[in-house]
Amino acid sequence: MLQAYSLNVDVAADGIVPFNNVTVDKGCAEKLSGVGTIELNKAGVYKVHVDGVASASTSIQLMRNGTALAQAQSTGTVVGFCTFVQVDKNNCACDCGSSPVTIQLKNSTEATFVNVNIVVEKIA
Repeated sequence: MLQAYSLNVDVAADGIVPFNNVTVDKGCAEKLSGVGTIELNKAGVYKVHVDGVASASTSIQLMRNGTALAQAQSTGTVVGFCTFVQVDKNNCACDCGSSPVTIQLKNSTEATFVNVNIVVEKIA
């Protein structure tokens, strides 16, 4: 399980929301890579919960390997959603062609997030 958040962070239009603080990091299935990308390393289903408050109305959307997930978006000054992401295979060091599934939170318009929080948990 991974929980990460940021407070009072400015995000550019079409920018990736950074997560500057990690409060829970248990196991190796989910990993924060840099500040804006989460790697999903094990095959299975992940529950992704996002919530936040922005200083101005904006839209956020979850991206999977750079592709927008239509069911995982929210618009307003208070934003949030819960969705599931399926990963078909493990990312392991023994397979040179293997790479993790990545997720990112994309912001549509320039905004300051008073707070933004993400929880990613492998559930199956």
